[in-house]
Amino acid sequence: MVDIQFKYNPNNVPRLSNAEIERHAALFLQDYKPEMLKSALPLDVEDFAESYLRLRFHYTNLSHNGFIWGRMVFNNTLIVVYDPKSNRADEEPIEANTIVIDNSLLEDGSEVIFRSTVMHECGHSVYHPEYYCIDYSALQTTQLTDVKHLPYTSCKGADILGDGVDLGKKRKLKTAQDWLEHQAKYFSAATLMPKSSMRALCKNPKLQTYCFEKHPDFENDALVAVVAQKFNVSMASARIRVRQLKLGYITERENPMSFYSSGQRRIPLDVQYS
Repeated sequence: MVDIQFKYNPNNVPRLSNAEIERHAALFLQDYKPEMLKSALPLDVEDFAESYLRLRFHYTNLSHNGFIWGRMVFNNTLIVVYDPKSNRADEEPIEANTIVIDNSLLEDGSEVIFRSTVMHECGHSVYHPEYYCIDYSALQTTQLTDVKHLPYTSCKGADILGDGVDLGKKRKLKTAQDWLEHQAKYFSAATLMPKSSMRALCKNPKLQTYCFEKHPDFENDALVAVVAQKFNVSMASARIRVRQLKLGYITERENPMSFYSSGQRRIPLDVQYS
């Protein structure tokens, strides 16, 4: 595994720019599977997590209604889970360096959410051990109440896929938690949709011709759909990434009902591009 270097703030939150995260993602993929930096290929997220980052997986019910999608566990500890048989909260022992995934993400139709959640937790594992790892043996009994967080994350859908804020209105990152979740989410996007292969795909003249000729007024919607298909990610994640990297097509006639423009999927497109 590549050894990356970065600085920390006094609160143990990494001091990272988006450009640094892009660079780290490229270094990891170059080491793991370099062809992913050249071609639009779906990342094998489970193999990347297990074989490359040496993480474990555990599946359980993280909440009563599925609003918590994933946890990255940094210490041997007990985590709170939901027991559907007794209809109450319970605890499960989890080993350190384990990604815990909610059972709802194993259901049919949840693959793209599962993939984003796994890579989001991988981002936490790469950047946030200094923040989340707690050496309880080094703490005095009187210091235990000073611990401000548990040794694991608690990631919801808004943390993993975004909270609906349009990229034109840049979200303000104020708290340590804001920064931790942003870094994990950006790492997920940068590994699932690498910048270099995204550029190669979106700048492909054949794809551009297809989008403009087959989907007039919705060229960028078609582009987003192709990105989602090629990298096996959600339409929402693909849209954010295309806009993030400024790879959308310049067009004066884009329909205001466009998903790319509005963020609302109101007009489904039949996109068939190989």
